[in-house]
Amino acid sequence: MVCPLCNGLTPVRKKCPVCQGEMIDAGLLQDYYDNYSAYLEQDIYRDGYRSSDQAHCVHLFACPRCHFDTTLVVDKK
Repeated sequence: MVCPLCNGLTPVRKKCPVCQGEMIDAGLLQDYYDNYSAYLEQDIYRDGYRSSDQAHCVHLFACPRCHFDTTLVVDKK
């Protein structure tokens, strides 16, 4: 199973709920936890908790205009 966002298979367009600007995919949420989280196994983190759930990928979406950010849980296929 692979994440369609991580692998560039499916583009996601998300509008910012604050300013209506287009949000950008800032990557995996786990990459922002600490200095070394980007180098750890991806399936260690799920929504900030350790889990064996390997069917989802959590991405951070950020608005470059107003700096609002939110997460999006993506189903792996």
